[in-house]
Amino acid sequence: MIAQTKPQTDFIKMVANHLAKNFIASLLELTKEESYSTRIGGLAEIIDWSKEFCDRYYDKITNWEMFRWSNDNIYNAITLDDLIICFGKERLRKFYTQIENHTDYFKEKYSAI
Repeated sequence: MIAQTKPQTDFIKMVANHLAKNFIASLLELTKEESYSTRIGGLAEIIDWSKEFCDRYYDKITNWEMFRWSNDNIYNAITLDDLIICFGKERLRKFYTQIENHTDYFKEKYSAI
C-alpha cells in the first residue's frame, strides 16, 4: 500500500464523505441486515471506493477545466461533485451485479480489519 500525502488523504476523506452521503443507504440496503459490523463494513467499502477514485483521478483533476474537456472525463462531468456521483453510481451498479451474497459480504471482506 502506497502512503498518501496529507492533500491526498484529505481528498479521500472529502470523496468518502460525498459517497457516503449519497450511497451508503443503498449499499447497506442490499445486506438485509442491520448490525454494527455491517455498517462498519459498508463504510469500509465506501473508503475503498474513495481510494480507487483518488488513484484514478487525483492527479488528473488538478486543472479542472483541462480535465473537463479531456478523454479522461468518461462521465462528461461538469463539476467535481458530478464526477464523484457518477463514479459512485458506477461502483454501486458493479456492487449490485458482482456480489452474489450481499448479506454476508461485509462480514467476509472486512472481518480481518
